[in-house]
Amino acid sequence: MIKLLIPTDFSDNALKAVEYVMEIAKISETTIYLLNVIEPIPNSIRQPYAGLEKLEKEIVNNRLSELNALQKSIVQQYPDIKIESEVVRGTIITSVLDFAESKQVDLIVMGTKGATGLQEIFMGSVSAGTIGQSKIPVLTIPHDYIFEVPDGILFATNRFEENTELLNKIVEIANLFSASIHVVVFVDTDTAEAADYIQNTRQLTNYLVFLKTAFPGITFKAELLEGSVFEEIIENYNTKNEVDIIAMITYPKSFWERLVKKSMTKKMAFHSKIPVLAIPAK
Repeated sequence: MIKLLIPTDFSDNALKAVEYVMEIAKISETTIYLLNVIEPIPNSIRQPYAGLEKLEKEIVNNRLSELNALQKSIVQQYPDIKIESEVVRGTIITSVLDFAESKQVDLIVMGTKGATGLQEIFMGSVSAGTIGQSKIPVLTIPHDYIFEVPDGILFATNRFEENTELLNKIVEIANLFSASIHVVVFVDTDTAEAADYIQNTRQLTNYLVFLKTAFPGITFKAELLEGSVFEEIIENYNTKNEVDIIAMITYPKSFWERLVKKSMTKKMAFHSKIPVLAIPAK
């Protein structure tokens, strides 16, 4: 049985995640957890506000009412799906990750909305923050995405991972939808030298042999992609090849790495028109 967690704030973005998960639940035995997080009331309101206790109680009751209504509407459409809902208090990302760990969920599914420029740099995105801290795979669903049964998954890598336990996270979804896996390696034309093309081509060829041997029931394709803007090259490939999910493995970064180099997985979560699956290496 697959356990899926959907953090929700009842926005249209969050409902996109619900819609996607329901499609998964149609074809697989699934337990779904709906989670709403009530963040602490700011001190500017807390200290002088005489009716604080009443306000907090009203917030909890309103959230429970909305969550129960959402669960009821899902059950009406999908009566055979096992679904549980809960309201918790705390900061959003920490609460989501703690809940996911306590329930031993297999996948966190979150709606996301694109951002560009300064908004992308400074916005405190919950989905991006969750990707950066989660030990559990996170699937982000773009706001404007309309569900299609995935028949192709793009796996973008430059480390040629041979950890089968890690790769199983992608293979399981491919098996679920009978989808092929497109393995792509990006070469930055602004910095790459001739030796980089030769080395990456050789590694990709060997990697494809490894993948086909390790996962004989999956159809694998491989291609070297080149350009100057990673997101644009990936998006162009997706459109041309009708890929429906982007999968990327995330690695811990030091403070300085986070400061000077933006996570490509988070950038894809902001920019992609299709779902992005982030799989933590640790």
